[in-house]
Amino acid sequence: MGLSQLEAFAILPRTRRRAAINTPADIDLSVLTATNSRAAHYILEIVKAQTGMGLVGMAWVRSNMWRACAVVDDMGLGMKAGDELDVDSTLCKDVMESQLGIAFDDALDHPVFRDHKTPKLYGFRAYISEPILLTDGSYFGNLFALDAEPRPITSEKNRAIFTACAGILGKLLQDQLISQQLTNEIQSFKETGNAREVFLAVVAHDLRNPLQAITMGAKMLARGDEPKAAKLGERIATSARRMSKLIDDLVDYAKGRAGNAISVAPEPTQNLAAALHTVIDEFVEAHPQHAFIATLELPAEVRVDIPRIQQLLSNLLGNAVAYGGSDFPIQITGSLEGKDIVILVNNRGPLVPDEVIAQMFDPHFQGPKSAATSMGLGLSICKQIVAAHQGSLTVLSCSDAGTTFTIRLPVVL
Repeated sequence: MGLSQLEAFAILPRTRRRAAINTPADIDLSVLTATNSRAAHYILEIVKAQTGMGLVGMAWVRSNMWRACAVVDDMGLGMKAGDELDVDSTLCKDVMESQLGIAFDDALDHPVFRDHKTPKLYGFRAYISEPILLTDGSYFGNLFALDAEPRPITSEKNRAIFTACAGILGKLLQDQLISQQLTNEIQSFKETGNAREVFLAVVAHDLRNPLQAITMGAKMLARGDEPKAAKLGERIATSARRMSKLIDDLVDYAKGRAGNAISVAPEPTQNLAAALHTVIDEFVEAHPQHAFIATLELPAEVRVDIPRIQQLLSNLLGNAVAYGGSDFPIQITGSLEGKDIVILVNNRGPLVPDEVIAQMFDPHFQGPKSAATSMGLGLSICKQIVAAHQGSLTVLSCSDAGTTFTIRLPVVL
């Protein structure tokens, strides 16, 4: 198959790339105005100085639109950022459709462009245009230059300058689009912190739907008649529950970093011990290599947020499993002290240094790998849950007794 007419007269050599020609439909047009900045103008000034062309610009191009983003105009055409042209009257649309650059030194001497409507319409003879691709490969628009007089724009030097500057502008645009998207996410989550917290919240939200589908599929497998499939379903369901807890931690962490305290809804309950045993039983099933000893002598009626207290205990047990030795049982005790209930979680892991204990509830803290403490979000969230109940969470580590987390909650009615 032969080359198309456009490919035949496209002078700028490049690998043909049929990249997507649509950036996000909800792109904020203020980003395009933002490109009319010192950096973009500096690049255009370089192109103009090196090529000698009278007008240099960059345009956002779509099949039904052409909009100037930044312009350096010494030809007196009056073009400026924000101006729009009929895209069918430009050569940029041809570049968009082919993903190939166009360049000619003099339209009057060119076999294709001497009778072309565009040079006659805008009064130029020399022209060059190069696609601007974002770093993800999607097409944004064109870097272009034109002049009323003939210019040696097709020289190797000019082609190299144009290709390099189009790449720089693509990177600049990509950075601005990323910055805009992060800003939108921050606003949507009422986030006042940095992009890390926004990212965590977005990930947690986006994981819920596929996780629900996995959970439903696991339940169907577990109810089947095939023993191996049923066992596999139970394992998948157990893993899905663990993932769900991790997602809850991500959401709580993001809310905390946004300045929103973890919410609790304390209600009277007469069986806190049973609720805690539910969590312990899950760990017994999921971690048969560890022994768990629970002694819960809790008052008959207390006022707590049961799901949050279960989350609290689950995080502490997860920490104990991860960093405690398997040669000794993990001990959970609960008792009444005055009007407070006290819950202790003990594991026999390596001694935790005082300097690590002082920072272990900070989610940003990264301690030594040997430290018997979670380096994730769990302990920080535990601290927030206890604080929301007007309680306290402390930790003590010693070589002979191991590491003990103590929860104290003033919840007796």
